[in-house]
Amino acid sequence: MANQMSYHDPRTYATPDAVRVGRVHTHADGWADANLSWMKSGGYSTSAMVPGLAPPVMVVWGRQDRVLEPRYADMFREALPGARVEMVDECGHVAHLEQPRELLRLVTDFVGAPVAA
Repeated sequence: MANQMSYHDPRTYATPDAVRVGRVHTHADGWADANLSWMKSGGYSTSAMVPGLAPPVMVVWGRQDRVLEPRYADMFREALPGARVEMVDECGHVAHLEQPRELLRLVTDFVGAPVAA
């Protein structure tokens, strides 16, 4: 289910092989107990870390993200008024797979590095 939700174009990217790769860690000894412990601890508390970020900051969000909907990008805009928030079209939760060239363009522009042809 998460694999299907992660992509704007699940037919291309949520393949049976991608599902197997995405689940490989779940077969490790002790994974279920460790995952349960992690969830009980509150998991990642990234929202508490956001105000501590120092500029420059760029947030890249897939416009078709169904894992963390694009409306959450507004929270970054509010929490980090000086941040650059970029929305990527035809992109779900994994821009590095669905829109790698656009992500590269955004990152290199942000850091001021030239993009190779």
